[in-house]
Amino acid sequence: MLNHASRRGLLFLYIVLFMIPAPLYAATGNGVPEVRVKVFHDVSTLRIEGHDVRLIDTYRNLYIFKNRGISSLVVSVANNGISVNNAVYPARMVTLVFSDGMVRINGKLLRGHLEIANENNRDLIVVNAINLESYVAGLVNAEMPHNWPIEALEAQAVVARTYALWQKDRHLDQYYDMENGVMDQVYKGVDSENNRGWAAVNATRGQIITYDGKPILAMYHSICGGETENSEDAIGYKYPYLRAVTCNFCRFAPHYFWKYTLGFRTLAYRMIAKGYNLSEVDGFSILKRSRTQRVMTARVVTNKGLIDLDGVTLRGIIGFDRLRSTLFWIKVSGNTIFFHGRGFGHGVGMCQWGAYGMAKKGSTYRQIIHYYYQHVHIERLY
Repeated sequence: MLNHASRRGLLFLYIVLFMIPAPLYAATGNGVPEVRVKVFHDVSTLRIEGHDVRLIDTYRNLYIFKNRGISSLVVSVANNGISVNNAVYPARMVTLVFSDGMVRINGKLLRGHLEIANENNRDLIVVNAINLESYVAGLVNAEMPHNWPIEALEAQAVVARTYALWQKDRHLDQYYDMENGVMDQVYKGVDSENNRGWAAVNATRGQIITYDGKPILAMYHSICGGETENSEDAIGYKYPYLRAVTCNFCRFAPHYFWKYTLGFRTLAYRMIAKGYNLSEVDGFSILKRSRTQRVMTARVVTNKGLIDLDGVTLRGIIGFDRLRSTLFWIKVSGNTIFFHGRGFGHGVGMCQWGAYGMAKKGSTYRQIIHYYYQHVHIERLY
C-alpha cells in the first residue's frame, strides 16, 4: 500500500463543475462516514448482474435503462457517452441503482452507491460510495489472511479505517478518495467479507488512530525485514508518528529474504517502457542509503548518460513484486545485476507480518498499533 497516487484526468475537470464539496466525515444514515473508492479503472467494458438494475443519467436525473427481475447488461465506452447493451446514450456519468443491496460488476460483488463514468472516451471508471465499516470489512481479509490472530486483524481494521479517513480529508474536491489496489488499499468487496473479518471490524467499530486530534497517515506494508523506515526516507515527508522501529516479529515470514537477477538489457527495456531516453544500460550502482540501509538513490549508467533513481521509482521500473523492497544489496557481474534483500513493501508504519508475530506472542491490537506508530492515540470517532 502506497499513499500518493495520481488522480488527474479530464473527467475530474468536468465533474468538479457539478460537485459541492462534502463535509470531512459525511455520514450515512447510521452515523458512519462514507468513503468513495475507485473500484474499476482502465476498463472499456463492464458486465453487470443484479436484481432490478437501473441506470440513471447522473446529471440530468433521467433513466436510460430499467429492467425488472434478474438483470444482465453490458456497459461500454461510447464517444462522449456510454453504451448499454449496444444502445448509445449521451451520458458521461450514470448512477447504478439495484435492489437486494448488492450487484456484481465484472465478477466483483459490491454494495453501496455506484457511479460509472466515461473518463476519456477510452476507459470507464466505477466509483463505489460505501459506509466506512463495510469498506473496512471488504478489505481486512484482502490485506491480511482471515485465519491470522484476531488481534492482528483488529489492528488491521483500525489502521485501514484511519488510512481511509486520512485520504478522505485530502481529497474533498476530487471525485473519489482512494483507489482500489496496492497504491492505496486492496478492497475486494462483499466476496472478501467473512465472519472473522467482520468480528475485527465490529470489535473496533469507529476506532481510528490520531495525532494532535487528527487521523494519521496510517501506512503499512507486508514485511519490514527487521526494521521499519522513517517516513521522510521513503516518501520524502517527515511524520512524527512514522519513525523507524526494530521489528523482530516478522523473521519467519515468507519472502523475509529474497533474491532477484536482472540483466542490463532487460533493465534498459523496462526503463524505455517508462519513458526514459536510452537504448542501452552499461552499469548500475548504489549511491545513497537511509539509516536503516534501504536504498534511497541508485545510479544507472546508460548510453545517454547517468540516470539517478530513488528507490521507490526503481522498484516501479523493475516491478514491485520482483524488487520486493528497497532493503537490498547488489553484486554486478558482467551485464547482470544480482539483488539480494529483505522484506516486502516500503517499510513504513505497521509491518503486517510483525503484527501477526506480536499477536501470536499475546500482544493486543492496541499494543501492536502503539508499537508501530509513535505518540498516537486510539480514539472512537462514532
